[in-house]
Amino acid sequence: MKTTTILSAIAALAATAAAAAELKIDVTHKVECERKTKKGDKVSMHYRGTLAADGSQFDASYDRGSPLDFKVGAGQVIKGQVATREAIIRLYNR
Repeated sequence: MKTTTILSAIAALAATAAAAAELKIDVTHKVECERKTKKGDKVSMHYRGTLAADGSQFDASYDRGSPLDFKVGAGQVIKGQVATREAIIRLYNR
């Protein structure tokens, strides 16, 4: 299965899953994709999670020096990251 990569996506994640509707996504680098991601694909994504209230960072793949690798639709990420990935797909028709 071909690996689809989404790089340099910075996501400001909501403090709780209930606040996911108020997600703010800043894309720093748009990547042209040959095909859309689908359930079962392996995805690599850099991210930075901050609290909406004060902007304090609670997690970031950049600090670890490697992107988050996960399988789409396998329940391997928190709800905020799922919402972020889905929002990026809608924004950029991926």
